[in-house]
Amino acid sequence: MPLSWSAVPPVARTAVWMVLCGAFFALMSVQIRTASTELPATTMILARNGLAFLCLLPFLFRHGTKVVRAPRPGFLMWLGAIQVLSNVGWFLALRVVPVADATAISFLTTIITPVLAIYVLKEPPRLVRFVALGIGLLGAVVIVRPGFQEISVEMLMLLSNAVIYAGFALIIRAASRDHSSDTIVFYTLASAVPLAAVIAIPDLSWPSLWGWGILIGIGICAGLGQITATLGYASGETSLVMAFDFLKLPIAASVSMLILGEVPDRWTWIGAIVIFAAAWAMVRNETRKT
Repeated sequence: MPLSWSAVPPVARTAVWMVLCGAFFALMSVQIRTASTELPATTMILARNGLAFLCLLPFLFRHGTKVVRAPRPGFLMWLGAIQVLSNVGWFLALRVVPVADATAISFLTTIITPVLAIYVLKEPPRLVRFVALGIGLLGAVVIVRPGFQEISVEMLMLLSNAVIYAGFALIIRAASRDHSSDTIVFYTLASAVPLAAVIAIPDLSWPSLWGWGILIGIGICAGLGQITATLGYASGETSLVMAFDFLKLPIAASVSMLILGEVPDRWTWIGAIVIFAAAWAMVRNETRKT
């Protein structure tokens, strides 16, 4: 008798969803880097949000139209603006920064978010959060290596992007008190798409056949990555998800190496491990206190 998906242990389900999530977002990042010489970043951002929205609509409406019922729709629409702002930093940075380096830096968001929550959401201050932030920033310094190589504007964009996305996470945390995750995703993309369209207009041009393929691929990977991330976070404890979330780095490194020939150096791996260790230890500690 075949084993049903619901009978699969939660650890295995979480692993599957997070591996798929890492693969989809790695493919999206590789496509962005590949197409950056032909397609404007704003055009790719429009595809990332618009086509992802179309991919997600059947998933979001699987329980009917209640997904559109929101106590605070105006508040949720801020998420769309922040997502587009975050997309701008990520898409522009990937023109120069290797995919594995960008993925490693993105782990800082997990550390920055709880620290900002102390000031924004008035959560109780805990020493472990500040220690984790200090260690995580040390890991970022290992990757960036100021003084040994030039710090590009794009790398600074990624570091800023980690803070921006931490703000995004805080708004989601505040909104989740009276909104479902499906409603949050719906309003995020519903507000992001028109904003992405507005900023894309000045550089908008008809892509080549190859360009259309890339844009469709970016949108599909973004949509599937969002779905698998949602399913992954819903299937296991936060500390467990965090452990599997680190798989994004080897997956991104493998995909970029196979397609782009980019081989991350040892400093990227060392810095990423330092950042991840700080984030995982903090998440583990926070989970025990709740």
